[in-house]
Amino acid sequence: MNASQKVELGKLFFEDGIPGFSHLQFFQLMQEEESPFFLIQSTEEQEVGFWVVNPFSFFPDYAFTLPEVSKEALRLNEETPVAVFSIVTIRSKEQITVNLRAPIVINLANRMAKQVILQEEKYPIRQPLFPQQAAETK
Repeated sequence: MNASQKVELGKLFFEDGIPGFSHLQFFQLMQEEESPFFLIQSTEEQEVGFWVVNPFSFFPDYAFTLPEVSKEALRLNEETPVAVFSIVTIRSKEQITVNLRAPIVINLANRMAKQVILQEEKYPIRQPLFPQQAAETK
């Protein structure tokens, strides 16, 4: 039996693509079983994918206001179920950072997704995912 297998969580449609990959619109959301890490994988170019996490699992105080223009683009209203992910970057074995400034917001009703650049200056683009690890490696 395979110890770790990917669980497919469904398709995502990025109407505007993802910054840097605006030509790609169709992605698959997968999860490593029993892991906090998810993979957003392009279905058009297999080599393009992004590791993401649910930022609220790691940063309970994380909160932001979604701009109206983003709500409209995702066809969101007050009742729409939403998921939020943050892109993870593995810089070295010791340092994993997460982009809290530009979350990926998903409308779970219609599978539309968008990476939103927040106006909140307090959130960094390179927030260490595990603060205690960052402290230990100094």
